Amino acid sequence: MTAESTLPAQVLSPAVARRAVRGAMTEAGLEVMLDDAVLLVSELVTNAVVHAGTQIELRLDIGPGSVRVEVIDYRPGALPALLGAPGDDSETGRGMVLLDAIAREWGTRHFAGGKAVWFKLGVTDRGVAPRPLPLRASGRGSPASPPVVSWLLGLPADLEERLTPAQLLGELLHRLCDTLDLQQGWLLAESDQHSEQWSIVARHDPTDQAPEIEEVRRRARGGTDHPLSLESGLLVLPLRRRTGVFGALVVGDADHLDETGAALARLVGDRMGVVLRDDRAHAVELRDRRSLALLAEASELFAATLDVSLLMTLTAQLVVPRFANWAGVYTIDDQGPRLTAVAHALEAGTAPLRESLASDAVRALVQRLVRELGAQPSLLPANELPAALRDAVGESLAVPLVARGRLLGVVLVGRPLGTGPAIDDDGLLLDLARRAALAVDNARLYEERTAIAKALQSSLLPTALPTGAHVEFGSRYAAAGVGNEVGGDFYDVFAVPGGLWAVVIGDVCGKGAKAAAITGLARNVLRLLGQDGTPTPAVLRRLNAAILDLGDRGRLCTALMATVRTAPSGLVVRLSAAGHPPPVLVTADGRAAFVGTSGSLLGVLEDIEVPDDELVLAPGDTLVFYTDGVTERRDGDRMFDDDRLLAACASAAGSSADTFAGLLEQAVRDFGDQASRDDLAVLVVRASGARFPNL
Repeated sequence: MTAESTLPAQVLSPAVARRAVRGAMTEAGLEVMLDDAVLLVSELVTNAVVHAGTQIELRLDIGPGSVRVEVIDYRPGALPALLGAPGDDSETGRGMVLLDAIAREWGTRHFAGGKAVWFKLGVTDRGVAPRPLPLRASGRGSPASPPVVSWLLGLPADLEERLTPAQLLGELLHRLCDTLDLQQGWLLAESDQHSEQWSIVARHDPTDQAPEIEEVRRRARGGTDHPLSLESGLLVLPLRRRTGVFGALVVGDADHLDETGAALARLVGDRMGVVLRDDRAHAVELRDRRSLALLAEASELFAATLDVSLLMTLTAQLVVPRFANWAGVYTIDDQGPRLTAVAHALEAGTAPLRESLASDAVRALVQRLVRELGAQPSLLPANELPAALRDAVGESLAVPLVARGRLLGVVLVGRPLGTGPAIDDDGLLLDLARRAALAVDNARLYEERTAIAKALQSSLLPTALPTGAHVEFGSRYAAAGVGNEVGGDFYDVFAVPGGLWAVVIGDVCGKGAKAAAITGLARNVLRLLGQDGTPTPAVLRRLNAAILDLGDRGRLCTALMATVRTAPSGLVVRLSAAGHPPPVLVTADGRAAFVGTSGSLLGVLEDIEVPDDELVLAPGDTLVFYTDGVTERRDGDRMFDDDRLLAACASAAGSSADTFAGLLEQAVRDFGDQASRDDLAVLVVRASGARFPNL
C-alpha cells in the first residue's frame, strides 16, 4: 500500500503527518511499529517546516511487516545540522539522531529541486502486543476513550531506552497536543537544580512564538494545584517537587479544553515532571561522580611529588579549562606574593597572561587579598584588573590556598565570557584548592626538613680531604635515606701533632636526628682528642665513656681510628678498631687482604678492649676503610660480602686514592638493582710515589 500527502510549511503540519501515519499503519495492522514511526515522522516534518520552509511531501510505502516513510522538501542544498550529539537537550533538529537510534534503515537523497530523508521499519521478534490507540472526539480538546491515557503517558519500554530525556519529553508533549488537537505547547523548567533561570525544555510549536518565560515562572510559582490562565488563551500547569515549583507545562487553545482535557494535561505534566526530576537527579549523580573523580585524580597527582613549583603548576592546569578560561597561582613568602604558575585555555594566551599577572597592579591586588581574603572564594571587582584580563573573562575569582590555618597562596581564575559557573563549581574549586594547599604545605615542610638534613649531614663530614707528601686520600659517601634523613656513617681526616695524619671512620646505629647527635659527638671527640696528641686507643675509650654518659639517649657505635706517618719504608699506620670491620690492604701488584683486629663495640660496656696494630704501606699500596653498607649490600638473598669486597679492591689496585674509592662505590652500586638499606662510606689511604725519603 502506498499513500502520499502534501503538507504546507505550517505549524500544524507535523500533527497532520502524525495522524496520517497513525491511520495508515493502523489500517495495515502494524501497530507494533506505530510509536517508532510516529516519533520519527514528527521530527522529520518538524525539521522540514523549520529549516526548509517549503511545501512538504509525505510518502508511505507499507508492505508485509514493514513500512518505508519519506519526507521531501523543495529547498535545494545540503541538509541542516540536525543536532550535534545524542546528549544535546535542544528540542529542534533531533531527526538524524533519532533515525540512527531507532530506524532499521535510513538515508537521504538529493535532486535538483530539493532533498528527502527516508527511513524503514520492520516487524521484529520483540513480541510486543498491539497498543490501544486513542479515539478522537468530534470536539476539540476532549478525548473520547480511556485508552488515550495509555497512549499519552507511556511509550514502549524499548523505545524509551533509546531516547534521551529531552527526546522523551518532546514526544510526550507532541502526543498531548496531537491528541487534544492543541496547536501549541511548551515545557519550561529550571536550568539546573539551584538556578532561578528557566528555559524551554520541549516545544510543540516549531516557530519562535513562545510565551514570556519570566511571566510563566511568576504565574507557576504563585499558583495552586489548579491550572492558571495566561493571556492569549494559554494555560500554565505548575510542575512541583518537595522544594516547590521547578517548571511548568504550557499549552495553547486553553478555551477549548474541558475538565477531562485539563486533567489529561495535568497527568502528562506530572509524567514530564517525573522524567525531569529523574534526569536532574541522574545529572547530579554524574556531576558528583565527576567531582569525586577530579578530586581523586588531583589527590593522586599531588601525592606523587614533593616539589612546590610542580604542585603549583598542577594546580593551575587542573583549574583550566575545567573551571576557568585562565588561572594564575601566587605563593606567599617573606617578600610578598610571587607568581609561580599560569595556565590558559589557549596556548597562545599563556605569555600575555603571565605578563599581565606579573604586573605591579595585579601584585598589589594580590597583596591586598592576602590581608583581606578569608577561607572562601571572593569575586574580584572588574575595575581592579588590567584591561587584558578584564576583557577576556566574564568574572574573576580569588581562591585562597589555606592549609593548617595558614594562607599559603592565592589562585586567580577568570571565567569565560557568557558562561556562569557550573553548579557547585565554586565548592569543588575550593575543595581542589584545599587539597593543593595541603600538598604544598607538606612539600614545604619536606623541603625544609631536607635542607636541615643536608646541612646537618654536611657538618658531619669533611668538606674536602687534605693532601700531603707521599700520601693520597679518597672518599665516597652515600646515605640510604629518602633525602631528609641524616645517615649514621661518618669519616674524617685531619692533621695531628708530630707531622701525622689521623684517619677516622665510624658507624652509628640508626638514622635521623638521634643518630646524628651521636655521630656529631663521636666525630668531635675523636677530632679534639686526636689533635691533642692522645693515643688512638685512649681516644676510643674516652668516646665510649661519653656515649655511656648519655644513658638512654646513647646509641651503639663502631669506630676505627688510625694515624699515618711517613717513613723510609713507606707509610706507617697504627690502627685501633672498636667493633668496626677491618680495613683491606691492597698491594701495588693487586693482592688484597684484611688487616688488623677488631676490639669492643662502643656504647655497651664500660671496660672495652681496643687493639693497637701497626702495618706499613709500601709505595703503591692502598689501605681501604669502609662501613658495613659495603659488605651488606643486597641483591635479593645475596650480599656483596667480604669475598666480593676483596675482589673489587684487587681489581682497583694501582688507581689513585680518589679513583679507587669511586671504583669501589660503583662496584657496590652495580651489585643489585634494589635501593640500598644502609649508608655507605669508603675512605682510601694510598702510599704515593716510588721512593720515600730517609728520615
